[in-house]
Amino acid sequence: MKRNLILLFAILITTGAAFADGMVFDPTEYSETSDISIAKISSASTTSTKSASSESTKSTASATNKALEKDIQDQSNLAQDAISGQSTSFNNALYELDSAQVNIRNELLDYQSKYQEVDTQYKLIKEQRKVLASQIRTVERKIKSIERSKNHIRKTMI
Repeated sequence: MKRNLILLFAILITTGAAFADGMVFDPTEYSETSDISIAKISSASTTSTKSASSESTKSTASATNKALEKDIQDQSNLAQDAISGQSTSFNNALYELDSAQVNIRNELLDYQSKYQEVDTQYKLIKEQRKVLASQIRTVERKIKSIERSKNHIRKTMI
């Protein structure tokens, strides 16, 4: 029973996530509010007020309409400045990351060159060690052969 409930719950979660995946808000699908659509909205609101107002309100409506358009333009300019400021800071951050990456690569090259030097020294020492080990073995063999000869001579003298 518990297993069935857990399985049902898992299915509901995965299907819910699958349906929600297609419903993510993407701001690139929607165009920005332009001055033309704002003018249409403001003209529609002024036409509804025109029927109820006189000639004096027409001039105030157009003045408020122009003031609204100016405020909206100022806000859009501020938004553009904020976006350009953000893009500048992002570009600066990318530049800093690039320079950090270059520094790290230079450090890597330094370590690789030091490693190569140590590696060549290690190989040289390893070869010298092999040569010395073989010389030691040959000398030890000579000593053993001399010992055998001495022992053989002693046995023959007795």
